[in-house]
Amino acid sequence: MRLTKVITLATLAALAAGCQMDRPSAPASREAPPQSQPVAQTTAPPTVAPDKVLASREGALSNTTFRIDVVQLIRRDRFVNLTFTATVIKTGEVLGWQVHNAFSAVAKANPTVDGVFLVDVKNAKKHLVALDSEGGCVCSRMEGLFLKQDQTAVFSATFAAPPTDVGSVDVHIPNVGTLANVAIG
Repeated sequence: MRLTKVITLATLAALAAGCQMDRPSAPASREAPPQSQPVAQTTAPPTVAPDKVLASREGALSNTTFRIDVVQLIRRDRFVNLTFTATVIKTGEVLGWQVHNAFSAVAKANPTVDGVFLVDVKNAKKHLVALDSEGGCVCSRMEGLFLKQDQTAVFSATFAAPPTDVGSVDVHIPNVGTLANVAIG
């Protein structure tokens, strides 16, 4: 009988320890970050009227011709938010143009617009897309995006802002090229 009691107590102790291990860790992960540290904006900036195009350029990939329109480049404290659209002008693809890695820095399974960058010509500095605390870009993702002729998709990316005396930058978009002297609002 004593052996049964020891086994029962050992089993209960193991179960209790297992329950403790499955319990969520300290609530620190739920707390808001300290106010003294900058927090990158992960939400899309407000939409802009599509008739306000700051810069535009056509690009082509395989059987598809598309137009890029920069519709917003706005300073927000220490960041600059870029919003641009891609509209398919003509495609020979049955399912439409698969955007996939068109605006990525490198080809990858979960593509983003991390290949887009800003050039501060005045200070000769290149601004890459901001990264969040996990190393992911603060920008649009493009998994499974297909666009048919005349369809438009909206993309955004966040960058560290150039100095306040810089009123415009060049916007470089992979497979499109550089849109020069785009005004920062």
